[in-house]
Amino acid sequence: MKKVEKKADYKLPKKRLQKILVPLDGSKFSIHSLNYAINLAKFTNSRIVGIFVVPSDDTPAPIDDLLNPLSSISTQGYETKTIKQGQKILESAEKRCKQNKTTFSKKILFGNPGNQIVKYAEDKKTGIELIIMGSHGHGHAGEILLGSVSYKVVHKSKKPVMIIK
Repeated sequence: MKKVEKKADYKLPKKRLQKILVPLDGSKFSIHSLNYAINLAKFTNSRIVGIFVVPSDDTPAPIDDLLNPLSSISTQGYETKTIKQGQKILESAEKRCKQNKTTFSKKILFGNPGNQIVKYAEDKKTGIELIIMGSHGHGHAGEILLGSVSYKVVHKSKKPVMIIK
């Protein structure tokens, strides 16, 4: 006697992807992640939200800075310089999205990058449905497999995360 198998229901939900969060720091990995986000946004007709996080005092300094003897790890003017750098990175990302006819909005946040990315993505008001980010950033050169910020986001976020390398 043969068993009759039930036909499985593999239909996808009708809900479409609407907002993609792309954390940017100007590294080649974050630029690659933006490119992937633009391609996906064009395909799904979704919007991209680019964020730049200004690290706070509780964020450890990048190993590159600690090992560089010429580095001036001075907090004087650091926040202002970092905000200006973030604005340039976000403006560049906005131009790239505009050239590719993709809707883009930008936001600068303050604090620990990993925590702020997760907090922003989890906030229901933002409507973020996917995070696309680079595997490494300008941060810690000592991370071998995955950057510390990427690692934290992957493990703390309840939202889907796509890591680009």
